[in-house]
Amino acid sequence: MDEKETRRDFIIRIFSVIGFLGSSILLLRNILLYIFPKVTPKKERKILIAREEELKIGEAKLLTISDKDLYIVRTQQGYKVFSAICTHLGCKIKWEAHNNRFYCPCHKGVFDINGKVVSGPPPRDLNSYRVEVSGKLIYIWFV
Repeated sequence: MDEKETRRDFIIRIFSVIGFLGSSILLLRNILLYIFPKVTPKKERKILIAREEELKIGEAKLLTISDKDLYIVRTQQGYKVFSAICTHLGCKIKWEAHNNRFYCPCHKGVFDINGKVVSGPPPRDLNSYRVEVSGKLIYIWFV
């Protein structure tokens, strides 16, 4: 009779240890995933945004792609695409064709046609996107 109780106690202890180790491993795994999350790089995709004949040199056009407002500008050097959001406090900028510049009405930030800060409080230039021209079609690489 003592032998059966000893065997039963042994089996209970073994399953207790296995259960404890299994739950400890799962807990440790979840803690490590919380501290060091998996980082999956976002894939860029090529998006058609305009045709060459739509813009003349010195013109800008407002676009909305995936809920983001962007400006495409045609300069002497080619096409550029910028975020339509001011780098100061996130206000929406406007294109002033008569002054050939971008203007932020919130705090009077001014950017030139190349997206560079001219005056005002913006700490840096406008965010830009990679542009690709293929034939007469204009694409951007967008995340």
